[in-house]
Amino acid sequence: MLIIIKTAKTVRNHWKKSVFFTGIITYGVIYAKNYIQTQDLMRAYCQKAAKYGKEHISPNENLRHVTIILNPNANKRKSTEEFEKYCAPLLHLAGINVDIRKTESEGHAKTLIEEIGGTDAIVIAGGDGTLSEVVTGLLRKNNDSGTKIPLGILPLGKTNSLASVQFPGKKKVERVKALADATMAVIEETIRPVDVMKIEVLSLNEETEKANKPIYAVGSLKWGAYRDAEAIKESYWYFGPLKNYATYIFNGFKNKLTWRCVAQLSYSAPCEGCSHCYRRLETNTNGGGFFSKFMKTDNPHAKYLSVSNPECQINYEKKILTSDLALSTMNITPNQSSDSLRKLIVEIGPDNVEYLDFVKNGIKLEKGEKRDIKEIIEAKTIKISPEDDLQNAWFSIDNEHYEVKPVQITLLPRIINMFCKQENINI
Repeated sequence: MLIIIKTAKTVRNHWKKSVFFTGIITYGVIYAKNYIQTQDLMRAYCQKAAKYGKEHISPNENLRHVTIILNPNANKRKSTEEFEKYCAPLLHLAGINVDIRKTESEGHAKTLIEEIGGTDAIVIAGGDGTLSEVVTGLLRKNNDSGTKIPLGILPLGKTNSLASVQFPGKKKVERVKALADATMAVIEETIRPVDVMKIEVLSLNEETEKANKPIYAVGSLKWGAYRDAEAIKESYWYFGPLKNYATYIFNGFKNKLTWRCVAQLSYSAPCEGCSHCYRRLETNTNGGGFFSKFMKTDNPHAKYLSVSNPECQINYEKKILTSDLALSTMNITPNQSSDSLRKLIVEIGPDNVEYLDFVKNGIKLEKGEKRDIKEIIEAKTIKISPEDDLQNAWFSIDNEHYEVKPVQITLLPRIINMFCKQENINI
């Protein structure tokens, strides 16, 4: 008791010690609160998952098999720990046979996809980059024809554009709930179709063009000052939770950001499906082979053969000069119905951005709000031909960096199925 009284007097008489002890106690209270909430949350999800594990299966029926593509380097190497804490227990309780494949380097996920066979689902445990690699590997393997194997995404990466729409949550307890919801979506087998962007590098050299295999993305392609600012956020780590805002404050005048994006756009309007789309699809997937004409009745796209849409064949031309260009699928646009006309959404920012506007828009982006947009274009296919001799200019494709080159982006609507929450099946 004397020790407690003595400590209380010391804290009272020395303000620095008072502040220090107050901080320690506050942190302890918050930590304890988060710990208790997390334990209660996981207990509820474990009970829910265990119900699936107790279901009877026939002697001739095999356990469900799920392959996990885990990126151990995602989110500053925290992904493995979080997967084992919040995702793996639910999968095991549900009686699922889990096969974990860890990536060892950039691009390794594409190689792993080539080796996978005989699985009921593929689940990506990582961020946008790992998801893009898996989708790219699958669609290259199947030559744009999609896949019957459903995909899951556990938002364990630093950036999770698609997963954050389906399973939102950034703070501690919210993040655990997002991971648990994403895992339960795999267990409950609730799926919805999602769009994919096929991105091809265009080249005058035929041999080079053949060597450039397409990249596939489910989220976005970005180019310009805001993309460049996002790419260097980690270099301001010493600002702690304010690093994202510091990025815009200290780079508003920097020439290392891409303030001038000059390009010729060539695009076609969105289309629900017509004979022109069908012939284009057949050329891409079957190469107009001899046997393909006998397979029309088995092809789900054959229904478009009798539909005529003259506007689908029109190419629109537009020259742009902007500080910001973003192209995205409807997958990452909240509150979009899966029955809506599928399209690419091209957002073109102002020609010039003043310092204060740049900071203001950066803060908007960090809050999940829309930045200032000058024009929006809706398209099915779009070709971007940069006109400047660009040095050290980069695209971000699903938050992975690629050198700026002429590219053609084609929308592949509803080509893969992904696990989602039950209430989001029709969204």
